[in-house]
Amino acid sequence: MQIYLGLDGGGTGCRARARLADGRMTAEHRGGSANVHTDPDGAIAVIRDLVAQTLAEARGLAGSDADTFAVLGIAGAVETGAGPRIAAALDLPRVDVVGDVDLALSGAFEGEDGIIAALGTGSVFARQIGGQMRRLGGYGFQLGDEASGAWIAREAMRRTLHARDGLVPEGPVTAAFWAHFGDVGAMMIFARDARPAQFAALAPKVLDHATAGCPVADGILTDATDWVIRAVDRLQPEGRVLPVALMGGIGPVIAARLAARGGHWPQATPRGSILDGALWRAERMARA
Repeated sequence: MQIYLGLDGGGTGCRARARLADGRMTAEHRGGSANVHTDPDGAIAVIRDLVAQTLAEARGLAGSDADTFAVLGIAGAVETGAGPRIAAALDLPRVDVVGDVDLALSGAFEGEDGIIAALGTGSVFARQIGGQMRRLGGYGFQLGDEASGAWIAREAMRRTLHARDGLVPEGPVTAAFWAHFGDVGAMMIFARDARPAQFAALAPKVLDHATAGCPVADGILTDATDWVIRAVDRLQPEGRVLPVALMGGIGPVIAARLAARGGHWPQATPRGSILDGALWRAERMARA
């Protein structure tokens, strides 16, 4: 019996699941943040523990002598060169550590051509044509992550401060952020010390106020939508238009705004998640 294990790890948290060759599945196991940029040792500990939990359940179903094929998608693993270190920390003979964007493409389109806009805590855009990938963005919170949950919250904080200085109009969302932090000092300390996931946890305030008609919150989401259009247009090849899957927690919000504008390209419903993409690749690893 073969075990296919997939893991999706990022700044907000990790998820892992295993599928047996006969189709049986384990539960989805969840763990804490695995941010290889800011805390590589902590990320490896979280990943190792989650893999162990998932494998324990899978081996209970399949038997302890089952062959395991694992694919882990870790945000920042490629950029930081952390992949080999993560793989070495796991007691697995067959493991592949790739970027989460690779698995987002596999989850959304499997082996077919398409474009993804992955908009979660961070953001990254990627295209797959004939199995070849091209990506844009994914440079982390300090240098990018436009249209992501963390970026949306940071923009709200910036505009709250700009409104205080009389440079831009106030709105319900700026009042909400003042109520949350209380004063400038608290906001500045948060901005200095908080990780992207902590910023992203404030994004729902912006989404809710935009839905309620706040012009400041609506302006932030308009800017986010404009950035997505710009990035996806850059990835569209000459002579054809690829379908686009908007993924992650912010994906449906931007998808609705694009639809309200009349659409720019055909939107595709992702076939699966990043975790599904990891399992799809693990199974193909076993067949290779």
